[in-house]
Amino acid sequence: MRLLTLLLLSICVWFAGFARAEENSQSREFQLKTAYLFHFAELAQWPNPAPVTICLQGRSLLRAYLPVLEGQQINGNAVHVNLADAPDVAQCSILFLSDLAGLSPVLTEQARQHHVLLVGDVENFANHGGMVQFTLRDNRLKLVVNLAAVKSADLKLSSKLLRMAEIIE
Repeated sequence: MRLLTLLLLSICVWFAGFARAEENSQSREFQLKTAYLFHFAELAQWPNPAPVTICLQGRSLLRAYLPVLEGQQINGNAVHVNLADAPDVAQCSILFLSDLAGLSPVLTEQARQHHVLLVGDVENFANHGGMVQFTLRDNRLKLVVNLAAVKSADLKLSSKLLRMAEIIE
C-alpha cells in the first residue's frame, strides 16, 4: 500500500511539473506575441502618423498580456490598448484577431480603408486576407506576412520586420 501511495504521489508531482512547464511555455508564447505587437507598431508606417492603438477582437490569452503595453512610448506618443469585446476598427492601428471567423470581407475592407494592420495567430490567417500571422514552427514563433494585403491598406512594414517573415502575395 505504501509503495502504491508513493507511486501515485510521484505521478501527481510529474503531472504537476508537466502542466507548469506547459503553462510557462504558453505564457512565454503570449509574452513574445505582445512584444512583437509592440515592435510592429514601431516598425510599421501609417499614412497619417498618430498614437498607436492596439485592439484585440475575440477570445485570446493575449488579453492578459496586452495591458503591459498601455502607455509605452513610440516616437513620443503613448501606445493605447483597447480590449473591448467589439472594438471599432476605425479606432485601431493594429487589430489582433483570435479566430478566422472574425476575418470577414467587411472587416478586411474596413481595415484597408482605415489603414489598420490585421494580425492573427490562427492557421491560414494570412492566406485569407490577414496581414501578419503568428505561427509556431519547430517550437519557434514565426511570422507570415501577406504583403499584398499590407500594401492595399497603404501600410509600410520595415525591412527589418520583413526579413524575419515568410512573405506571401
